[in-house]
Parts: sequence; C-alpha cells; structure tokens
Amino acid sequence: MKLDQFLKARFKITLLISSISTLILAAFSGSIYYFYKEQILYEISDELKSLAFEVSKAVENPVVDFSIVKNVDIPDDTYLCVYNYEAKMVFYKNKLCDIDRFSQGFSIKGYDVLFGSAIKKNGTLYYVYVGKNLSKVLANLEKLKLILIYATFVISTIILVFSFIISRRILSPIKETFEKQERFTQNVSHDLRTPLTVISTNLYLIKQKGFKNIEKNIENITRTVDYMKNLVNDLLFISQIGEKEKKSVNVNDIIKKQLSILSPKIDEKNLGIVFKEEDKIIIEANESDMEKMFFNLLDNAVKYNYKNGEIIITIKKKTVSIKNTGKIIDKENINKLFERFYREDKSRTSEGCGLGLAIVKEIADYYKLKIKVRVEGMHNEFIVKF
Repeated sequence: MKLDQFLKARFKITLLISSISTLILAAFSGSIYYFYKEQILYEISDELKSLAFEVSKAVENPVVDFSIVKNVDIPDDTYLCVYNYEAKMVFYKNKLCDIDRFSQGFSIKGYDVLFGSAIKKNGTLYYVYVGKNLSKVLANLEKLKLILIYATFVISTIILVFSFIISRRILSPIKETFEKQERFTQNVSHDLRTPLTVISTNLYLIKQKGFKNIEKNIENITRTVDYMKNLVNDLLFISQIGEKEKKSVNVNDIIKKQLSILSPKIDEKNLGIVFKEEDKIIIEANESDMEKMFFNLLDNAVKYNYKNGEIIITIKKKTVSIKNTGKIIDKENINKLFERFYREDKSRTSEGCGLGLAIVKEIADYYKLKIKVRVEGMHNEFIVKF
C-alpha cells in the first residue's frame, strides 16, 4: 500500500468514526436538553396546579374572606391573582396580574406561564390565576444548551484526534499483510525464476553438447526439479493444515522419530544431541502436522549448525525447547523469522526455500500453541508451549 493510499484510508476511517460519534453525541446532548426541559416544565406546571388547588380549597369556604389566601405559602418567583366575574381584581399576592381576558388551564404571556381556574363562592364566580416568571428557567436552559454544544464540540475534537491515531492501528495489520503479500510475490517469483533459469540453461547446454556427456546437466535439472517440487509441496501443506483427522499424539515420540529421519544429516555434521525428557506431552492433533512442525524445527537446528556443534532438546512442563549452536540470529530479525520466504541470508544462496519456519508458525497458530525464539549465550533457542 502506497503512503498516499494509506493516508487516504486513515482520513476516511477518521472521518467516518468522527461523524458517527458526533451524530451520537449530538443526539445524546439533544435528548438531555429535551428531557431536562420537559422535566422542568412538568415540575412548574405541577407546582402551579397544586397552588391553584390549594387557594381554591381555602377560599371556597363561605364563612371566610379572601384574606385567608395570605396564609398560603407562595414562592417569591410565583404570584397569585383573584378576579370576580366583572373582571375586577379581588386579591393578589407578590405581583399584579396582567389579564386581558379570562381563561382556564395553562397560558403563556411573555416570559410568564399562568394557570387559571374558576371557583364559586357564595354563588359568585371567581377566577384564580397562579403565575410564574420563566426568565431564570429559560436562562438556565440556555446555559445548559451552550454547555452541551461546547461539550459536544470538545469531545468530537478529541474523538477526531483519537480516531486518526486509532485508524493507524486499524490499518497496520492490513498494511503489514499487504507488504508481506508483496514480499511473498517477489520471493516466489525469485524462487521460481532461479530454478527455471537453471533448467533452461542446462537444457541449452545439453543441446549444445549434442546430448553427449550430459550426466551433470541432468543431475542439475533433477536437483532443481526436486527443489521446485518441495516448494510447491510446502505451499500446498500450508493450505491444508488442520484439515486431516485428529487424534491423541505423543509429542515425545514424534521428536524421536524426526531425529531418526535426520540422523544422516546429523552424522554428516558430527552433531552432539542432548535429549532431556522430563515430561510426556500428549496433544489432540493431526499427526502429520506435528511431524512437519518438529521436523522443520529440528531440520533448521541441523541445517544452520556448525560442524561438531550440538543440539539440546528439553521436554518439560508442556514445553519443548530446541537449542542449537551455529550462527547467532540477529535480535532485530527474530520477529521476521516466521514470515514466508524470509531468510537472514539476503543473498538467498542458503539451503532451503524459506518456508520451513513459516509452516511451523502456521501449525502453532492453528493449534493455539505459543512459539518464541530467543538467543541464549552461544545457542539459538526455539520454544513451543502447549
């Protein structure tokens, strides 16, 4: 993935996350404002109704006059007015009412909300109004609205920044996979081009020799074809990991079997084998998968070992450790060892096609085994935890 494509993708992800988050925040803030406003208005309306009912009950008694209303507790920001049927004010408390026509229920006059009710006293109809000024309430609601707007803006900005940072982490595996795929294609091309060139060159030489004294050329072609077959077989094996029948597999026996298979190579280099078998490991797996994994690990330990070197195998507490002498792995390359076609030998002249440890990692991942590499003194160590 090119840098500009990567950045474009990051910007798109950032914009998407930020837009969705902002919409959710705006909806949440709007809901808070709406429900708080409704709650305040409900409380005010309930308060005005209760006061109007209390006043009505107090003055309905025919033996008392309207002065009894003075005993009703009315908050400072609330007022009361009583009118007779001739529109004359009979009583008021806290504030004069500006009533141009009689009405019952709730009504709005400027910044005031009024609740009107009608009562009969001694056969005469009276109108009781209880009102409240909403200026302070509206000012508080306006403050709340501004706070929610600023909070939404600030949180959205923070989310925007974090989204851009997170988008990098989201795209990193994709970018890494893309780069690995690109390297994989390049390496496969290289690994196939080289043997094809060898075959083509030897066929040309065979023709030039008139098919005489061509044993060495045929040997080169045969060896190259075997290499290509192994390469194809390894790629097919990777695609088939875990597909075959599983059963209880004795890991100790598998390691011994692979050591036996590799004994000619071990003898050729005169390697010392130290086998520490402290525990027995049984796993439910496909036997060929386990054989391939430990063959590749042991083959790697043999292949990159020195003459007269040693290999130390330890089986203990559901852990297999394989140590070998040889060229010490550079610490910066440890994380790359399990990549397909990766080789520390940049010239790619070393034995093998670079799929051995990649297959080991694929098998370990499939069976959820932990595998790590470390350098300990003069040894490279591969550790498999079951």
